[in-house]
Amino acid sequence: MKAAVLYGYNQPFKIEDVPKPRPSGNEVLVKVVGSGICHSDVHLWRGELESVVPPTFPLIPGHEISGVVEEVGELVPPHIKPGMKVLVYWAYCEQDDKYSLRGLYQLCPLRAGAGIAVYNGGFAEYVLVPHYRYLVSAEGLRDLAAAAVLSCAGATAMRAIKKIVSDVEDDEYIAIIGLGGLGILGLQLARLLTGARLIGVDVRSDKIERASKIVKLAPGDVLIDASQVDVRRAIYEATGGRTLKAVIDFVGSEKTLETYIDMLSPLGTYVLVGLGGEYAKIPIRKIVTSEISIKTVLYSSYREFELLVDLARRDLINYIDIVNKIRLEDINEAIERLARGDVVYRQVIVFD
Repeated sequence: MKAAVLYGYNQPFKIEDVPKPRPSGNEVLVKVVGSGICHSDVHLWRGELESVVPPTFPLIPGHEISGVVEEVGELVPPHIKPGMKVLVYWAYCEQDDKYSLRGLYQLCPLRAGAGIAVYNGGFAEYVLVPHYRYLVSAEGLRDLAAAAVLSCAGATAMRAIKKIVSDVEDDEYIAIIGLGGLGILGLQLARLLTGARLIGVDVRSDKIERASKIVKLAPGDVLIDASQVDVRRAIYEATGGRTLKAVIDFVGSEKTLETYIDMLSPLGTYVLVGLGGEYAKIPIRKIVTSEISIKTVLYSSYREFELLVDLARRDLINYIDIVNKIRLEDINEAIERLARGDVVYRQVIVFD
């Protein structure tokens, strides 16, 4: 099979012919239809994840995967069969424990992921999934290739919004920071799952414009270009001087954390998702005296992923218009473009 192989940090991917895997036991071989390029792939490529999940080279990255079941192992149940359209839940739990029993495979102490540590991922024509339990049916989705972004960006955004759903009332404000693919999906899910008023923030006018075309904003929702205005003043003008009940930070930098955590109301929640920085200062007195919560998100539970796919199947969220489809041979240019911050759309490798 054809694959994009990475031999070391900051090295170019090499397009090579490698052996096609064969499944056995609980394994499933998936023919890849779409494979999204996530910012985590940039962190992996740069060596920024080595302290967390050191990869074994050579490695075929790619963890946002959609495809069709090609072949199954002898222990796979009959409802999973060749021809079935699937999405891959990429966080593989190496040893079942109390987290896996809750579908929180991404939190297992012994875990690995497709295209991140040991297991080869979706930058290839086929991917071997180590257990059928990591598959979610993609039947009924309008664009299987584009739906690859649901496997990470969408699932992560889903968990981020679920973190604050029960805490936010209809007349309160949620700020979503960063309007890339995750941010736009987050805006849609927040509009769908809460009655709160939404404030979307980015520093790029093209992302603001795209979000305004994709997300069905309600009266009172506002999108703010932080490069053009004093963002704190703009938020207070949008809220009529009120503070924010929740902030979903898809950037996760020192600057965003310091800017927005101070704008939370008592009992407010700051959800940190992005990995845009290593350390940040936090206002301890503000957090303690206002009983502010800081929550974090690492991917999603299996159930949250299933719920997201069901929403997409019913056309309640738009994942198609955030995608730019590319070829496998464009992988090096795509990674470098994402690393420079030149990407507006989620890039998805499409296999014919």
